[in-house]
Amino acid sequence: MRISLKLSLKAKLTALISCLVLLVVMVTSTLYVDELIKHTLIDIHLRAFDVARRTYDQARYVLNQAPFPATLNPENPADLRIFARETLNADPQLLYSVQSEGVYSENLEYVAITDSNHTVVVHNLQDRVGRALTPDPDFGLLARAGLYRQLRTIYGPPRIYEVVYPIKYGVEPMDVRVGVSTALLGRVRPEIESAFRISLVGVLLSTLTAGLVSLLILRPLETISLNVDRLARGELPVPVPVSRSDEWGILSSKLNLLGERIRGEKAAFVALKENLDQLLASLADGLMFFDQQDRLVLATPAVARFLNRPVEQMLRQTPAEIFAAPDSLNSILRQAFAARRPVNGQTVEGSSQSQAARVAASVVFVEDQGSPVASLVTLRDAETRAQLENQIDTAAKMAAIGKLTTGVAHEVRNPLNAMVLQLEVLKAKLGDRDRALIPHLELLGNEIRRLDRVVRTFLDFTRPVELHPVETDLEGLVEEVFRSAEPEATRHQVKLVLQRNGGATARIDRDLMRQALLNLVLNGCQAMPSGGELRVSSRRVAQQVEIEVADQGVGIPPEDRSRIFSLYYTTKPAGTGVGLAMSYRIVQLHNGSMDFSSEVDRGTTFRLTLPR
Repeated sequence: MRISLKLSLKAKLTALISCLVLLVVMVTSTLYVDELIKHTLIDIHLRAFDVARRTYDQARYVLNQAPFPATLNPENPADLRIFARETLNADPQLLYSVQSEGVYSENLEYVAITDSNHTVVVHNLQDRVGRALTPDPDFGLLARAGLYRQLRTIYGPPRIYEVVYPIKYGVEPMDVRVGVSTALLGRVRPEIESAFRISLVGVLLSTLTAGLVSLLILRPLETISLNVDRLARGELPVPVPVSRSDEWGILSSKLNLLGERIRGEKAAFVALKENLDQLLASLADGLMFFDQQDRLVLATPAVARFLNRPVEQMLRQTPAEIFAAPDSLNSILRQAFAARRPVNGQTVEGSSQSQAARVAASVVFVEDQGSPVASLVTLRDAETRAQLENQIDTAAKMAAIGKLTTGVAHEVRNPLNAMVLQLEVLKAKLGDRDRALIPHLELLGNEIRRLDRVVRTFLDFTRPVELHPVETDLEGLVEEVFRSAEPEATRHQVKLVLQRNGGATARIDRDLMRQALLNLVLNGCQAMPSGGELRVSSRRVAQQVEIEVADQGVGIPPEDRSRIFSLYYTTKPAGTGVGLAMSYRIVQLHNGSMDFSSEVDRGTTFRLTLPR
C-alpha cells in the first residue's frame, strides 16, 4: 500500500510537470513550424506571382504592338487564339523570358500561357505548345490551408500547384499559369524536424525534472508511510523518533500517536472479535439479535439450520421478512414481534425443510422507559436436547456398569487361570493309567480357554484407548480398507464401490477408524451370500463429515436391531459379536455417532457421523 501511494503521487507530479512543459513546448513549436511553413509558402507564392505578372506584362505589350491582320475577325475567338499564338511565339524576347524563368527559378515547374480551352499558347518547353494543359490546384489554397494539411503535403508525394494570372485579349480570355512543385518545399523539412527534436528534448528534461522534484518533495512522506505500515504490523513497540520540526515533523508526531492508539484498539478489537466468533460458532442454539428498528444485526450460524436460510440473506431484514413462512415456528415468531409479546421456550414442530424436528423458541424484548432497545430470539433443538440428556444418562449408567463388569472380569479370569494349572497337574498325574478320561480333560481345557478368551476380549474392549488423531483423507482411507477386504469380497462375489463426493477430510485416529470401517465392510460382504454391491461414500455436512456403508444383503430383522451393537451378540454361526461393538466404541471415542437403517432382503446402511 505504501509503494502504491508513493508511486501514485510521484506519477501525478511527474505527469503534471511533464504535461505543462510539453504543452508549452508543443504550442511554441507548433506556432514556430506554422509560421515557418506559411512564410515559405507565401514567399514561393509571391515569386510565382511575380513571374506570372512579368509574363503577363510582356505578353500584353507584344499583343498590343502587333497589327491585327485584316484577314482575321477580331470578334471571332478562334481567330484571336490563332493570332495570339503566332504573335507571341514569334517574339524572341518573350520566349527567352519564359524559358529562362522555367529553367533558372528553383521553385517553378513550368511557365505557360493558355487560352480559354486550356490549350498551351506559350510554354517554357516548346514541344508543349498546342497541347492541352490540365489545370492543377490553386497554390493559394495550400498557402491558406491548415498546418496538418501543409505537413501532409510537404512530407507526402510531390504535387503541382498553380499560380494563375488572367489576361483579357478582346473577347478571348487567356491565363498565365505558373506551376509550383511541392518537392521544392523540402528545404523546410530540416527546420521542422529540428523543432520537433527540441520538443522531445524539452519533454525528456521536464520528466527528469519532475522525477527529481517529486523525489525531494515525497521523501519525508515515504518515510512517514513506511513508519505507519510498520506500526500497523506491530513491529515497533515505541513511536518512531522525529528529527524534523517543520510540517512533516508535526505530521510524523501525530501519526506516531495515532498509530499507537490504532494498534492498541486493533489488538483489543481483534481479540474480542475472535472470542465472539468462537463463542457464536460453538453455540448449538440459534441466537438472533434485532436492533431498535427491529432489523437483524447479528445471528449465529446455527440459525440457518432452524430456518433453512443463509444468515447472510437475513441480515438487515425485519421479522416480517425473515419469518414469512407459513409453518408453526415462523408464525409464532412473527406474531410475537407483531404483538410485542415475549415467548418463553415454546416447543413447536420445525418446518418441513428444517434440520430440527422440534424447536424450542424464545423471544425477549428489551425496553428502556417504554421504548424498544433490542430483541433477542433463541432457537433450540428440543429433540436433540432430549437425546443428549438420554445419552448422557445412558453413558453415566454404562460407565458405572463398565467399572463393575471390569472388576467381575478380573475376578473371573483369576479362577480360570488356576483351573487351567490344576487341569494340567491332573493330566500329568493320570499319565497313561486311565486313557478314557483324557478326552474329557481335553474338552474341559478347551472350554476353560474359550472362557478365558472371552474374558480377555471383554477386558480389551473396556480398557481405555489413547487416540492419535491426524488430518485424514477419508476417501483414501476407504481405498485402504477396500484393499484389505478384497479377498473376502471376492469370495462372496461382492463388488466394492467408492462413491467420491469431493474428498472430505477429518481429524481422526487413522488406524482405529480403519479398523472400524473394515469391520463394517467385512460384515457387509458376509451379509451378501449371493453377491451384490457394497457402496461407501463420505461427504461434508456443516461442521461434520458423514460416512455411509451400504450393502445389498439380507438385512437385519426388526427383533435383532436393538442388540446389534451389544458385545458378543452375533447372528452369524462363526461370529464373535465383537466387530460392530468395537466399531461403535471407536466412533464414540472420536465424539461421533453411529446409526443404521435396514430392510430385510434389501440391505443395510450404516452411517458414521464425525466432527471435522
